[in-house]
Amino acid sequence: MSTRTTTRPPDTRAVRRRVSLPDRIALRVGLWLILWSRRTTRIRVSVDFATRQRLEREQRESELRLLLQSGAMQLWR
Repeated sequence: MSTRTTTRPPDTRAVRRRVSLPDRIALRVGLWLILWSRRTTRIRVSVDFATRQRLEREQRESELRLLLQSGAMQLWR
């Protein structure tokens, strides 16, 4: 990139357009729904012992696979 390039300041004469009322209402409702969905607490589903063991085993296997893959990539470089 050349050091002689000059950057133009932003155009401050741009006309500010007002947002229409339906757009403002839609934006406010959408944001309210996002906040509401994050505030609601999810009920944890009870998981039996065998399923929990299987999930933990799968997680350990995926972590081990990732470690082996990253180690192989380090050796490859």
